[in-house]
Amino acid sequence: MRSRRGTLVALFAFVAAMLLPITTASTAQAATGDLTCNDGNFQFNFTPALDATHTTAKTDVEGGLVDCTSPNGTFSRLKSGVRVGKGDATKAASAPCAPLPQMVIHEDAVLFWNTGEVSKFHITVDTTVNPPVFMAVFTDGPLTGDTANASPREIHSNSDCATAGLQSLTSTSLSVSWQ
Repeated sequence: MRSRRGTLVALFAFVAAMLLPITTASTAQAATGDLTCNDGNFQFNFTPALDATHTTAKTDVEGGLVDCTSPNGTFSRLKSGVRVGKGDATKAASAPCAPLPQMVIHEDAVLFWNTGEVSKFHITVDTTVNPPVFMAVFTDGPLTGDTANASPREIHSNSDCATAGLQSLTSTSLSVSWQ
């Protein structure tokens, strides 16, 4: 479960995004091994909750990345970051509380790096395919032109999903690689 401090950090990052100018940095040209973050988390929240009568929802995402390294050295300054975003979700016909809910999420997000630089990107999550897709295409700031692929080590929905509908989808441990 996310800590109150983590939520406040994500909220601060979102507010900062509205107040700070976007910093443009050198951009990648989809080089292999641009960056790998060995640990991170995310939480997607859905409004309204996805259930038998609500198959679409607005979404917001919060999360963080730590332990980042640049195998090719291009982005060695990027060590950690906080991300926030908003978008839409559509659930497939299957029950939303399955071990991995069958859904598609599209969001636009920003990532605030430890350096003060900001990246913009588009998130696509598709759990209707096997293996599920957790990817982002970076469109501005560090890593522009790169695609990031996340590998969640675990994913879970809100504990009362069966009665209240799918309100959140969370991973407290994942890795992300850019190329």
